[in-house]
Amino acid sequence: MPLRIDLPPGFSGLPVGSDDQLNRRHAWMVAENVAAGVGKSVEEFGSFLMALVPAMQANGVRVFGKFAVGPRKGDVATLTLGVAQWPEAAPGNREAVVAAMAEEYRSRHKGAVVQPVRLPIGPAVVAISGGEFHLPGREVRAQFKAEYQIPLPDDRSVVILSVVAESEDAWPAVAEATAKVAWSLRSGETP
Repeated sequence: MPLRIDLPPGFSGLPVGSDDQLNRRHAWMVAENVAAGVGKSVEEFGSFLMALVPAMQANGVRVFGKFAVGPRKGDVATLTLGVAQWPEAAPGNREAVVAAMAEEYRSRHKGAVVQPVRLPIGPAVVAISGGEFHLPGREVRAQFKAEYQIPLPDDRSVVILSVVAESEDAWPAVAEATAKVAWSLRSGETP
């Protein structure tokens, strides 16, 4: 099912599709805009992005990137939007699917606030959580996350929209930006 979304202002990221030439063009465009800011050459940064594409494709990631958010300079959030396929056709009642997804999320993430919501595209689960992300070398970073899981009307797939930030001060802006993206999700098909 083709999808469309409105990304946050200032979003810099990589759309991922099945066309490798188009993926390469997108990766080089991002690299040209971002490489100097992270101290890498365009070729090196573009190569890093292209090395990520097969793993993103395998995991259903369609869009990955960052955008500025929050009151302080340097506060950024990472947005990932993916589409997962159901192992078999989901039951026709999307409300029941959402209730089951919410219960599953609660069981795996004890501290998360999880609730069903109604978006223009249909019912969904929204989850809000905070915690720690452990990096190699014992480095620990705070992580604040908003996630939407949205079963699609095709009864075969679910969109997973996840936005993560490290700044607690940026949290209200992260939640707002994530909600705006989730509410903008719509079919990409033209009537």
